[in-house]
Amino acid sequence: MKKFLSMIAAAVLAVACLAGCGDSSSKSDSSSSKAASSSVAESSSVVESSSAADSSAADSSEADSSSEADQPSSSEADSSSAADANIKATLSIDVSDILKNYDSLDKGLQSEEFVPQSGKILDETEFEVESGKTVYDLLVKVGEEKGIKIDAKKTEYGMYVEGINSVAAGSCGKTSGWMFSVNGKDPGVGADACKLNAGDKVEFFYICDYNAYYANQQAA
Repeated sequence: MKKFLSMIAAAVLAVACLAGCGDSSSKSDSSSSKAASSSVAESSSVVESSSAADSSAADSSEADSSSEADQPSSSEADSSSAADANIKATLSIDVSDILKNYDSLDKGLQSEEFVPQSGKILDETEFEVESGKTVYDLLVKVGEEKGIKIDAKKTEYGMYVEGINSVAAGSCGKTSGWMFSVNGKDPGVGADACKLNAGDKVEFFYICDYNAYYANQQAA
């Protein structure tokens, strides 16, 4: 009888063991599956984060590149700034008074080359100069560009324009010479002391008799 009971007890223990082992295996498999799933999820999250970061960096790079492309280069900015600093003024050179006193003009200058029959060595023409330049600077610039000879000398009153296109002071009488006006008025200073403003109209004109000219000015 005891032997029979022992056998029954052994059988019960075996069944319990099998059941326990089965549950443990199942739990182990479940745990392993969960771990694997967690690992995959984490891996996917890392990949997505990395991809998002790369995309963000690429967008930032494109934005920076676009911003740089929109910005003018340093040389373009300098060029633009230089252009803004320039002004425009007109200049004309008149010798019509010589035509009225042609017989008094030096014989060597009685030529279209020096005194055009139109009375103009230079018709009113617009030129561009740097801001802050003077009437004298404009005249020298025009002389260089147009091939017009300019003769000037330094005096205690500033630069005196003695000759233009080889026609000089005294070429058409003892009191003859060059004068200039700005916007139709005598500026009252030398050409190198008269600063230009945008839109100024400068005229150099030859007078055969200073005394007669000033007398007429006072009478007017």
